[in-house]
Amino acid sequence: MNKPGFGLIGCGTWGSVHARAYQASPYANFVEVCDEKEERAAQFARQYGAKRHSTDWRELLANPEIQAVSIATPDFAHGEIILAAIESGKDVISEKPLATTVEECRKILAAQKRMGTRLMVDFHNRWNLPFLSIRRQLEAGELGRLLAINIRLNDTLFVPTRMLSWAARSSPAQFLGSHIVDLIRWMSCAEIARVYAVSRSVVLREAGVDTPDFYQYILELSNGATAIVENCWIVNESSPSVFDFQGEFIASKGSAYVNASHNRTVEIYTNRGVQLPDLAGAPDRYGKPVGFAVAAIEHFIECVIDARQPMVTGEDGLRATLVVAAIEESARTRRPVDLQ
Repeated sequence: MNKPGFGLIGCGTWGSVHARAYQASPYANFVEVCDEKEERAAQFARQYGAKRHSTDWRELLANPEIQAVSIATPDFAHGEIILAAIESGKDVISEKPLATTVEECRKILAAQKRMGTRLMVDFHNRWNLPFLSIRRQLEAGELGRLLAINIRLNDTLFVPTRMLSWAARSSPAQFLGSHIVDLIRWMSCAEIARVYAVSRSVVLREAGVDTPDFYQYILELSNGATAIVENCWIVNESSPSVFDFQGEFIASKGSAYVNASHNRTVEIYTNRGVQLPDLAGAPDRYGKPVGFAVAAIEHFIECVIDARQPMVTGEDGLRATLVVAAIEESARTRRPVDLQ
């Protein structure tokens, strides 16, 4: 079997998930990694078995051995690289958001249509088993008609102040909300028709990070359902998990609840405090990465090999960015925003 060549641009936290997936896949030829920091790119290549490393993403895209590329750069640095990758004929999987502006997203989709390549946005919660099981119950009619959703995806203060050096160039809506917008669209099989949002900027601004502390918003869906959502970046760091992800789905024949962060399947108590290990996202099982985060990338690998379109498309990325832009506009103007 002639294995397709894969490249990775961005060797940060989520880049390591892509790298682990390519390293473990028997169907992928992991060719090259790229990061603006040469030492980090070299370390990634050694650790995950890539043949080459570079600091120039244009150099990686010019490599004829690479058929497909993962883009795991910061939120604001997706658009230009995705567009260039598509125009170089590469298949692309990008971390969310597809791009931070609607205009950039439309340019990317136009290029993809012109070039005929595959484009996937890594909305990996579509592979997250708790949410997938509820969606299947909804599809089967067991829960009845979905009426109301309450969901929160929050991070501790560690994320915008220490984990992300570029947090001021993003926001809780971009970094967290794009995941939830896609999850709601997918779970409900409906589009988001109206947005009303509020935000506050106190803690992070005082810490020198000029971005909102949180967004809270109401979404009205095209099928009549509603969602209340919270995305926050200032949860106290004493929390046993760096993120807080919980949801409630209320339907006409029943309801379903998800605790995707503090599920307490395993609790570890040491002098470091309480730890709730990740057993779902991308844990390691005897040297092989497993979990929904890796499963999404494995899906992309399969799509490249089988020459088929991925489950999550560039159009899904555009829809998420449209809604996130409406959330930010509504919070800024303090008025509802209708989406066409």
